[in-house]
Amino acid sequence: MTEIRRYSLAAVVLLVVLRLGIGWQLLYEGLWKIDTLHTATPWTSAGYLRNSVGPMRDTFRNLAGDPDELDWLDYDKMAAKWQGWANRFQSHYGLSKSQAGSLYRILNGSQKKVGDREAFSEPLKALPSGIEKLNVSEKIVWFDPKAKQLNVDASRFLKPDEKAKLEKLVAGRDDQEAKDFRKALDKVYSRQKKTMGYLRRLAGALKGNPDLLGDDDWQRVGQLDLYKQQLAAYEEAHAAASIDFEWDHVQHTWGEIQTLRAELTGPIKAMEKEFHDQAEGLLTTAQLTSKGGVPEPWTMLKFTDTMTIIGLTALGCLLMLGLFTRFAAVAAAFMLFNFYLAMPPLPGVPEIPGPEHSFIINKNLIEVFALLAIAALPTGQWFGLDRVLSIFVSKWKADKKVSSSLHSTVATGDEPTEAPQLAT
Repeated sequence: MTEIRRYSLAAVVLLVVLRLGIGWQLLYEGLWKIDTLHTATPWTSAGYLRNSVGPMRDTFRNLAGDPDELDWLDYDKMAAKWQGWANRFQSHYGLSKSQAGSLYRILNGSQKKVGDREAFSEPLKALPSGIEKLNVSEKIVWFDPKAKQLNVDASRFLKPDEKAKLEKLVAGRDDQEAKDFRKALDKVYSRQKKTMGYLRRLAGALKGNPDLLGDDDWQRVGQLDLYKQQLAAYEEAHAAASIDFEWDHVQHTWGEIQTLRAELTGPIKAMEKEFHDQAEGLLTTAQLTSKGGVPEPWTMLKFTDTMTIIGLTALGCLLMLGLFTRFAAVAAAFMLFNFYLAMPPLPGVPEIPGPEHSFIINKNLIEVFALLAIAALPTGQWFGLDRVLSIFVSKWKADKKVSSSLHSTVATGDEPTEAPQLAT
């Protein structure tokens, strides 16, 4: 440790404390993110990447996988995602036949096969006297006299106005046949909404059929077109912006897009959570406690999140211990420089929202410089496991040198002229 004499004691102490401070910050950040993985809202870098600015904006946004969350508004992609999750859920927990059937009905609905069609059915002995034919198309609703049930096609659904037309058939009648007809009609109408399954609810939300849900707020088709138009306009304005007034307009437009995105995707995200919660309600306590959560498939976003968590935790730990300090400092500097590039406070780039105000230099870049300074100095030798490791390696090399010298002497049959010197 003769090199330590070239620095003042204060410099040595402060540099070691700086290394420990940065290491603790990285380690704690990594541990906090790990802790959130066991909560209902696990940490993800999606928001940070999605809001990236600067020259590498597209690169970082693409790491989010779906930066504008358009996949949430695509029925085919969401249906495939939910079906894939259901398959992994069934395999992961080893569902019984009864549980698997319930999961299928939760996702696809509780309709049953009637002839060559899927339908919602309700028992009905006969149509009220005087009524030979229903006044709504048989493609939607029909009475089966042999099975004695009233059926509603599961792919078309009975709409409120069509239900009203059927009720007019027995308007003013108070006999038992009319009562039975109204009761069967009410039950089958209610069942088609309550037990339609999440895929049909998703179709109603994304394909513009609010009657499937009985709630016009789920009608998103017009808003989806508006959202896509706003995204295209934003990208055009973002590419052309160069002065503060133009950047202010770009930022205002981005705020409007975020609001509209939340309005569009919020109900779908809530529906997905409701689907997952209802599926988990099928599990026994033993299944829940022994298996853990359903594993998610690997995506670019999941890989990015995992590497970020591992990097923060491992590099923070190495800096704290003073082990492989120079490597850890350089690697941490590289990671933090990527954080800087995602949202750099550069000229011609919109100002990053938040309490911090920076120009070219921000906290991330300052920390990069500090880590590079640590990498340039042997702080791990001053206080850390690097010193212990270097002593061990030096002793091992000395022992190996002595052993090699003795073997060489024995092999040649020569007497050693002098005793080999051990390293001090």
